[in-house]
Amino acid sequence: MTAPLARVVHSIPGRIRLRATDIKGDASALDALRTAIESAPAVNNVSVSVLTGSLVVEHDGSVEDLTADLERRGALRVETEVREHYLAHIHRALAETDERMKQVSNGRVDLETLSFFGFVAGGIYQMFNNHGLPAGVTMLRYAVELVTATAFEHVKTVAVQRRSVETPPAP
Repeated sequence: MTAPLARVVHSIPGRIRLRATDIKGDASALDALRTAIESAPAVNNVSVSVLTGSLVVEHDGSVEDLTADLERRGALRVETEVREHYLAHIHRALAETDERMKQVSNGRVDLETLSFFGFVAGGIYQMFNNHGLPAGVTMLRYAVELVTATAFEHVKTVAVQRRSVETPPAP
């Protein structure tokens, strides 16, 4: 049987958090991994969360030495691939969707416009269903804040453009 794959989630001197998602929820596999990690000489304590597949290891020495030792012993395999953060993935997907919407509508509709109308419609819906406070008012406030922020950015851009046109070049 191959050693479970674990990813370093976080580390500070003397403490490391590993996540073994392939054995998450498997109490016996996580207990066996905990026992294998505890047998390493640099390890002082190991805490396991079966729910998340997370292991917190208190240790002496460097993280690199510890993980190399655990791999050498066959206790685990350390995942070295750096994964993209899920928020970066969501941001990219939203940006691509926004671009597609602009292309399809010839620049008339984007996600910001759609969000504004969604907040207004949601606020009105909540008001008519006797949920004006706080749900309806909050959604309408978000719509106003969205428009206000966009208008403020537009005014700033126009002011910068005017200043660059009106200011004569330095001699």
